[in-house]
Amino acid sequence: MQGGKRMYGQFLAERNKKRIESLLMLTQTQGTWFAQNIKLLTFEEVSLTALHKMLYQVVLGLLKKNQQRHLQIVHPEQTQSVQENVLTLLAEYDDLLREAIPLPIYILIWQISSLEKLAYCNEVADDVIDVLEWYFNNQDKQLEAFDEEDLDHEFIIDLYKEAIEEQDAEAQFQLGEYYSASESFCYQPEKSLKWLELAASQGHADAQYELGNFYFEGIGVQENYRRAFSLYEAAAKQGHPDAANNLADMYFNGEGVSENMLLAKKWFDFAAKQGVAEAMFTLGIIYEQGLDVDIDEEHAYFYYKKSAEAGYVEAQYRLGGICFEGQLGQPRDVNRGLYWYERAAEQYHVDAFYDLGFIWSQGLTGIRNIEKGIHWFKQAALQGDSEAKLQLGHLYNNGEGITRNVKEAIKWYGLAAESGIEEAAVLLNELKGM
Repeated sequence: MQGGKRMYGQFLAERNKKRIESLLMLTQTQGTWFAQNIKLLTFEEVSLTALHKMLYQVVLGLLKKNQQRHLQIVHPEQTQSVQENVLTLLAEYDDLLREAIPLPIYILIWQISSLEKLAYCNEVADDVIDVLEWYFNNQDKQLEAFDEEDLDHEFIIDLYKEAIEEQDAEAQFQLGEYYSASESFCYQPEKSLKWLELAASQGHADAQYELGNFYFEGIGVQENYRRAFSLYEAAAKQGHPDAANNLADMYFNGEGVSENMLLAKKWFDFAAKQGVAEAMFTLGIIYEQGLDVDIDEEHAYFYYKKSAEAGYVEAQYRLGGICFEGQLGQPRDVNRGLYWYERAAEQYHVDAFYDLGFIWSQGLTGIRNIEKGIHWFKQAALQGDSEAKLQLGHLYNNGEGITRNVKEAIKWYGLAAESGIEEAAVLLNELKGM
């Protein structure tokens, strides 16, 4: 993983350099202190004191804008260090600053100001540039003060210090997780990527797996299957079950590597033994279809059932069909089929919605229940299933088991026609011409 770290480090250094060039142009037009001092952000060997000076000037500038011109604080050239001055400002004027700085930037300033030594230059300089870019581009915007309850900066500060000063891989991984939570106000995939790269380069299996997902899906970085493959492989070799499953998927589909069913099955077997439900499901497919193995219906059913019982929705849906139709050497069991279709429907499986609608509306259980059929077809239709819209049109148009409702039939035929179903368009025209 050291090669990946070097590549990312070079990328980050180059990106930082370009961002500093843009900031230099911006500060020169404004004639600020930064115009003379921003070059302190060099990238081969960044001085921590230089970074603290940047933050001190940012905080000082924000306080002056808030009419706090007579600051009772010892200046850097006197007894306190620059770092102590920044931390004092942050502590003494916390209420004012929380009205002047958005929470993610506020946390960054605390994090960087708390550092006492520096291990990763590019990574910390990148965070300082985030602060400066916000300061020069958004400092005059009106902000709502965030609640102190939203702030867990002491925990995040400690993580940051451990990640930078002690080069602790677990702290780096947790910072990556912190910035990758999509529901969080701090969601920043590019920043998450930075911390995961550092942790992964130290052999942290969870970080390698998460970073593999970033490269596979193109989250905050250009999609790169080969890089994803190498990360999944590194994590899988350390026994990471989900990484093993994803590695197997890449061998199975020939993504980032040549298709290899033998290695795919090896890693699916490993992941399945570790409880990965998706791996169990894929093993079911392999045995059902005889992909580089002899067709084995018993094994296929075994793995589909294990996966469904572990909660994997595709397996639940597939098992519903197996039980309902009596496939893979299993006796037909309508009730078990319904049970598994309903479990899949609970997880919003659209095909399960449709099949339940069809089963009840057609009376395939031996009991016809139009109301249940309509309920499930509507669930599928609301998820965009055009065939479900057509079936709803038929049910309301035919009026079998319910009162005929032409208005509803026109509505659903219209929606199905808009989805491209020609039969619906023909029936819609017929109803409108009545």
